[in-house]
Amino acid sequence: MRKLLIATAIALLTSTAANAKIYDVDYANSTIEFAGKHAGKDFKGKFGEWNAQIDFDPEHLDTSSIKASFTTGTAVTGNKMYDGTLPSEDWFDAEKFPKADFVSTSIISKGGSNYIAEGTLTIRGIPKPAKIIFVLTDLSKSPVNVKAALVVNRLSYDIGKKSDAKAEWVNADIDITLNINATAK
Repeated sequence: MRKLLIATAIALLTSTAANAKIYDVDYANSTIEFAGKHAGKDFKGKFGEWNAQIDFDPEHLDTSSIKASFTTGTAVTGNKMYDGTLPSEDWFDAEKFPKADFVSTSIISKGGSNYIAEGTLTIRGIPKPAKIIFVLTDLSKSPVNVKAALVVNRLSYDIGKKSDAKAEWVNADIDITLNINATAK
């Protein structure tokens, strides 16, 4: 009887976890970018190093998940002053907090190819609830393209809080966009 219970439990766990498909990200053709305003002028940048683990099946959102991590010290804008400031202690503090992470807790269908991944975004060791809105291309064609967006209030993560606590120079809300190409394993 005990063997039957163990075998049943293993079968249930295996079948539940197997519902979501694992995707391999094409990092060479994918980006995580950010944008905002400094002194009234638009700026854009991207993270040079990041990774993502995507387990997704629209028929089994309960077992789908997204985990992503980006290396804070690889944020670049092409502007020497910005690029020198971003990894500093007041901004990303890349030496103390080299990674920022998003871990989904649920994925919700908004109809069609539209979804929301709810979870926790941790930057500078500060975890906050976050929602990533994303749209997928046809899952039956490879690679799948994911376009996603979220807005991050930098001050809620203490980013630039010492030098610009009132967001007089750099706007508080920073737009993050993801353009990810991935193939199901």
